[in-house]
Amino acid sequence: MVKIQWKIVGERKPEAVGDVVRILLENRGLGPSFLDGSLGDLEAHLCIRGMDEGAELMARHLSEGGKIVLVGDYDCDGITSLAQMSLFLREIGYYNFEVVVPRRSEGYGIPMRAVLDHPGTRLVVAMDCGTLDVAPVSLARERGMDCIVIDHHEVPGKGVAPATVLINPKHPECGSTFKEFCSSGLTLLFLARLRRAVNSSRRPSLGGKYLILAAMGTVSDIVPLVEGNRIITRSGLHNMNSRCYPAARQLVKTAGLSGKPITAGHLGFYIGPRINAAGRMADGRAAYELLVEEEPAAMVRLAEELNRLNSQRQREEDLIVDAIRLRLADKPAGKKTLVVGDPLWPAGIIGIVASRIQQELHYGPVIVFSVDEEAGIARGSARSVQGFDIHRALRQCDDLLLKWGGHKMAAGMTLSLAHMDEFTRRFEESACDCPDEVFLPRGKADMELDLALISRQLVEELKRLEPHGFGNPAPIFASRQVKVRVRKAFGRARNHLRLVLNNGIEGIFWKGVQHYQTNGFKDTESLDVVYQVEWDEFNGKPVVSVRDLGRLFR
Repeated sequence: MVKIQWKIVGERKPEAVGDVVRILLENRGLGPSFLDGSLGDLEAHLCIRGMDEGAELMARHLSEGGKIVLVGDYDCDGITSLAQMSLFLREIGYYNFEVVVPRRSEGYGIPMRAVLDHPGTRLVVAMDCGTLDVAPVSLARERGMDCIVIDHHEVPGKGVAPATVLINPKHPECGSTFKEFCSSGLTLLFLARLRRAVNSSRRPSLGGKYLILAAMGTVSDIVPLVEGNRIITRSGLHNMNSRCYPAARQLVKTAGLSGKPITAGHLGFYIGPRINAAGRMADGRAAYELLVEEEPAAMVRLAEELNRLNSQRQREEDLIVDAIRLRLADKPAGKKTLVVGDPLWPAGIIGIVASRIQQELHYGPVIVFSVDEEAGIARGSARSVQGFDIHRALRQCDDLLLKWGGHKMAAGMTLSLAHMDEFTRRFEESACDCPDEVFLPRGKADMELDLALISRQLVEELKRLEPHGFGNPAPIFASRQVKVRVRKAFGRARNHLRLVLNNGIEGIFWKGVQHYQTNGFKDTESLDVVYQVEWDEFNGKPVVSVRDLGRLFR
């Protein structure tokens, strides 16, 4: 595992449980209003550039009854956007539409067949793609189709597709103060505006399944869970826990989560990966079909198929990570970036592999390529670290790339194998301008905490900060000079540890056996501990989930 350098944020140590949340918000630069926010506050975000114009345009096409093609990318954000739009059209009684989900082999973006295979189409609505899809959008416009793009990827100064309406808060002319919605969140906002514009006796309520779908896409696309995203996710989870959407209920059951309160963590680690698995391993259409299905037996069949694909994805992912681990044994020291590829690695899982490599083996920009030797090309997925803008780095390599897109922290690309060596060299050069500390893994503990404050009351206080995710992580605490005793190792591989801290608080250190053995800690030795506070429902008491321990602070 990558060794983390920890720092405690702020110097204030709470004296009572009631101080913890207040100090934590101060340390994160957030005011008490962060804890508030209701669905009504989303109204302010309907001013996003193109929202009114797009809603009026689509309402006109709906009134004329023309054929509409909906396109959504094959990841969870795109699929949940597609499902929302489809369900809305069904609920207002509009069925003259087709749905196109790109195949993984076609890459990200609007596939040309979305235009070529649907003659007579009057409107194309693209979600989670389209901003840079110049060729298909231009073809659609040439054939007399309007095109609405609902997207959240970076908008460069040139090369933007000529959509009739582009709804993207990252457009330089968009006056919206919040730029971090994903496409699923933007689609929910768009439908709120469209609901007012349509000339229909049916006006669907946008609660329930719409909020659940938007929350799924928001958490899975790893956008910051603050402001509007926080409201959407919190409301979506509330609806999900009321079990009001059968497709989501079936996903929860198949993931083994029945009877548990569903959290953002469950969406990110259990539900989202199953939706993503369809596009990664087979065809994203299967995930879409589940989310819009009404027949119970079909839901069960589709959910089980997603579960099977997710298990397959996990097995193949482990094999690739192990192969890269072996390669890194011969990696030259001092390189800040990592670029690896292989013909045996499926394009569908290279993104999640890149994330794991970064977390476990190489802290820095990582690109993993799936190589197609017959076609002479490689398709890659990139993950970055804070302080290194991967979108900017790829823009500097634009002349070597056949196709690319993304944002500061993640991107996808296609290039000719003939350019692979030159691309690898220039990508490494792009990192040389960054300070060395950018490539040192650092962790932040929100505050130092007295172990005596760990209680049910503290757990309840911390719940006020939920939902947790990117931009609003679960609080991490630090305690110094704690007596730590190992109770036992557990798990199939016996690689996890059950610990007891000096005040009797129990802890779990996931994959902690190797860490403990490597450092040669003695039982009851005084160590610094970094951890999160959780509630053990089975035993009815607080526990700590240990993130790191050792001599961490001086």
